[in-house]
Amino acid sequence: MGNRAGGKWAKTKAFLRQEGGSATIEFVLWLPIVIAILLLVVDSSMLFMSRSHAMRVLQDTNRLYSVGQFTGEREVRIAKAQNYALSRLRGLSPSATVTTTENEGVVRTRAIMETREIAQIGFLGMMIDTEMVVAAEHRVES
Repeated sequence: MGNRAGGKWAKTKAFLRQEGGSATIEFVLWLPIVIAILLLVVDSSMLFMSRSHAMRVLQDTNRLYSVGQFTGEREVRIAKAQNYALSRLRGLSPSATVTTTENEGVVRTRAIMETREIAQIGFLGMMIDTEMVVAAEHRVES
């Protein structure tokens, strides 16, 4: 019986001396950092993509205003342009605001969106609480 107990003790000592699990421990320690970096990259990419999309919407709005797509008095055209841009930005940021002005033959549209609404995962939104401002302008065609 003593031999069998001694054999178990020897196997336990040999098991405790093994270093095969050290890579697993390092992996477990680094995994949260790698995941945090990936989440940051995804949220940053969403912000850049959303900014590009918003810029395109504002440029389209200004172009349509410039060529006379929005009809009516100046205030009515401005309101139609704002509603046009806002309807296309609501998918990115439900609380987005749009301001359109025309001055000296140039139409300017400015959109403000909440970054925490744009960030899909929300990791970046926890770190920064700010607004994204996108603006575009276009000369009004006569």
